[in-house]
Amino acid sequence: MREERIPPSPPKPPRQSDRAEALARWFGARLEVADGDATVVLERSVRLSPDEVTALAALPVGAYFDTETTGLSTGAGTVPFLAGVGFLRGADLVVRQLLLPDYPHERGLLRRLCDDLADAARLVTYNGRGFDLPLLVARLTVHGFFAEQARLPAVHDDLLPVARRLWRRPLGSARLADVERGVLGVRRSGDCPSAEVPLRYFGYLRGGSPEPLVAVLDHNLQDIVSLARLEATIELLRRGGWRAAHVLDHRGFALELLRDHDARRATEVLEHALAAGGHDDGLRLRRLAARLLVAGGAPERAEALWLQETRAASVSAAWAWIEIARLRERHRADLPGALEAATAASRALDLAFALGRGGAIREIGAARLVVERRLRRLRRWTAARARRAYSSTTKPGPPRYSPGSAATARPVP
Repeated sequence: MREERIPPSPPKPPRQSDRAEALARWFGARLEVADGDATVVLERSVRLSPDEVTALAALPVGAYFDTETTGLSTGAGTVPFLAGVGFLRGADLVVRQLLLPDYPHERGLLRRLCDDLADAARLVTYNGRGFDLPLLVARLTVHGFFAEQARLPAVHDDLLPVARRLWRRPLGSARLADVERGVLGVRRSGDCPSAEVPLRYFGYLRGGSPEPLVAVLDHNLQDIVSLARLEATIELLRRGGWRAAHVLDHRGFALELLRDHDARRATEVLEHALAAGGHDDGLRLRRLAARLLVAGGAPERAEALWLQETRAASVSAAWAWIEIARLRERHRADLPGALEAATAASRALDLAFALGRGGAIREIGAARLVVERRLRRLRRWTAARARRAYSSTTKPGPPRYSPGSAATARPVP
């Protein structure tokens, strides 16, 4: 009789607690368990420069926050499996990373994360308004952690909009990796691309080695360190470091100062940039600087700023003359001077076209339309004012009456 062979049963998957312990041992990290939920906690410190420490210490206590997730959307199916929080401690930036052993332990990670964030006065992120914070709020809502959500810092400083104003034009991008390289001088070697992050975690969940997660943790660590250093750099720029900055959009920095209601320094930044020269957007710089000078009660300085742009025969010179005409008309009540400036703008366009410095036809046409429209209006207004002045001097006034004049003029019978 043939003996039937019973196939061996598949190995039982390891228990969740065993898996969390193995993951913590592999990284040499601490395993924290609360209400049956396990979280792997890693802490690393990075020494900052003295200038960076001084700048950050002067700001309200911030938590530098970044997440790595199972997807690139903020929908309910996306889970943060790694959350990093950085705090300034003395001269070091201490980065605490919370790693999720598996999906069932998410509640423990979220509780631990909210405890860390609640200790700070503000939250500092890079694109946190568009991704990290909405995702965190969504996961807290899914688990009913409304009390924990209420404990999050009320102040949120997202550095991405600031980086766009300060560095996107000179660098061509405001991606964190590009800003790191161009501003901080950081060049990542062997970095894990963001698109690979979910795949590495899924591979671990399917029973793979935790080794692919090493690059993910290093990527997260570098994001947080760069985040803190960028905020220090921005603060140092506000303190006068903009004079020595080798990469900076001066117009964007002036707008950033205006957001802080510092029009005086914004004007100083723009005038310094124009004096240095070499800017492709000189017209935009002058326009903003002139508006600030006019708002500060100095239209004469604004006109002198535009006169510097009229030295060469070009379309830019024509636009500068138009701005001078606008200043003289609106802020100095000088219609003849405004007409003179508009006429100079027309001559500058003619000369630029004759010398081949006019640029594209569309650019010349747009400038010509503005110049001719202002010329017609100023000529009409100047002529009307001249007519009024002439009529007021030539029209005879009513006869004057003095007592006794009628009796004196009467003939003697």
